[in-house]
Amino acid sequence: MNEFFEKTEQSIKHLQALHDFFNNPANYVIPDEQTDLDIYQSNLAELVNSFSEINAFEQLYNKDDRQLILADLFEYFLLGRAFYSLGNSRRTFDKKEHFTKGILHFVNLLMCFESITVNVQRRNKLLDYLITQVPSIEHEDNFTDLRDYAAEVGLPGSVEGKTLGKYFDKLMPKTAGGLWHELLVYIFVIRNDLGYILPLLLHQKIYSKSDHLVPPDFLIITKDKRVYGIEVGIKKEIQSGSFSLKTAIPTATIDTINSRNSDRCPSCKKWINFCPFVIENYSNFNNEIDRTEVKCLTSCNIFTREQILNGGCKYSKYSRGRAATLAHTHHDFADGKHYHYHCVLDNVTPAKRAEIIAAEDTPAIKTHYPYYSGLEELF
Repeated sequence: MNEFFEKTEQSIKHLQALHDFFNNPANYVIPDEQTDLDIYQSNLAELVNSFSEINAFEQLYNKDDRQLILADLFEYFLLGRAFYSLGNSRRTFDKKEHFTKGILHFVNLLMCFESITVNVQRRNKLLDYLITQVPSIEHEDNFTDLRDYAAEVGLPGSVEGKTLGKYFDKLMPKTAGGLWHELLVYIFVIRNDLGYILPLLLHQKIYSKSDHLVPPDFLIITKDKRVYGIEVGIKKEIQSGSFSLKTAIPTATIDTINSRNSDRCPSCKKWINFCPFVIENYSNFNNEIDRTEVKCLTSCNIFTREQILNGGCKYSKYSRGRAATLAHTHHDFADGKHYHYHCVLDNVTPAKRAEIIAAEDTPAIKTHYPYYSGLEELF
């Protein structure tokens, strides 16, 4: 990750050097050059005045929109610049596979960020470190309250109150899956060859002189020359409908809630990451994937069957309804929800743990490939 930050910092330093040089009177030594300096500095002053009038500089970093700005930076890194590495050479196919693999690993990192929703000690260490890097954060409203808060925050149904929960969100880049779903939809469209995908994630308003459009997150141009909008996530139907009415471009809404790409374990309340087997296979475009569900015990070639059964894989999910005739399902975790399998083993009695392991419950121990409903028309 530091590679992204270091290269971006070099670009900023380069731009800073250009500005500092041309704004420095010491670099205009010949009398005739004074005019050049005056032109530069007068335009600079007017630029600052013009953009200050519309608070343009605030759009680069401010407390209220910070989670969107941080997400925008990651989207710029990945979909604004890094995607150029895909190129148009004979190796493009291989590069798209590497790009897809990188996105999946990046999503796992974002899920790791989210651990501070439930890990109070880690959250406080992060807050203490943040103010060494951005000192102004310490003086923001609610910072001290969050630092002193000793319980879960930012979870559905959390009791910390809306104010503290919203402030917590503003310290992270689009928490609870917003950013990673957008990135996963991008590689989902490419891998399934649904068309040419145009990200509009950094252009959430499209202006004319007299009006503006609020576009969906992506546009897809299909191979048969149709154009569709894609909105990632629900609750934006009015916005999508308005865009379609103004442009005659139909817009599909992607279901992220039931996608199985973001299962939060009800036990530890952390997100369940994509496993190495899924990442390797999904990023290999020669693999035909006809089922989103993966049976870990019969499919995985990363961990042994014994390792998986004993909870050695920290990625496996467990989902099982209670069955009267199956004794190993008689426990609190047999409720149809998706848990970390190792969380189930760690939170039942030793006898029940042994019983679950001995049952080798192939249907219950699983994981999933990325998949989104809402684009069936394009398949």
